[in-house]
Amino acid sequence: MAIVEWSESLSVGNHQIDDDHRQLFRLLDRLKAAMKQGQANAVMGGILDELVGYTVTHFQREEQFMRRIGYADFAAHKAEHDKLIAQVQDLQARFRSGSITLSISTHQFLGDWLNTHIMQSDMKLAKALASAA
Repeated sequence: MAIVEWSESLSVGNHQIDDDHRQLFRLLDRLKAAMKQGQANAVMGGILDELVGYTVTHFQREEQFMRRIGYADFAAHKAEHDKLIAQVQDLQARFRSGSITLSISTHQFLGDWLNTHIMQSDMKLAKALASAA
C-alpha cells in the first residue's frame, strides 16, 4: 500500500497540476481525519462531495492541457479519468444511500489510485507539456 500523502517526489513540474494534486491530498487527509475521529456521516459526506467535485475539476484542467498540445495519449489518459470518476461517483451514491460506510480501505484505494496515476500517467503528461512549451 502506498502512503497517502503529498511529497515532492509526486511533483510533475507543472504548477497548476501540482497545486491540484496537493489539494486532492489535503482532501484525502481531511477525509481520513474525519473517519479516525468518528465524525458524523454528514461531515464525511461533505468531504467526499468536495473530493469528488475537485477531482472532476482537476481532470477537466488536465484534459484541457492535453487538448491544447494535441497529446498523443489523450484517449487512454481520459479513460483513466473517466473510470475513476465513475468509481467515486458510485462510492458517493452508495455512501449517500447508506449502503456503505467510508473506511480506511476506501481512503487507501483513493490514495493508491492518485499516487499511481501521478507517477505513471501524469508524469508522462508533464513531459509532453514541457516539450510543447
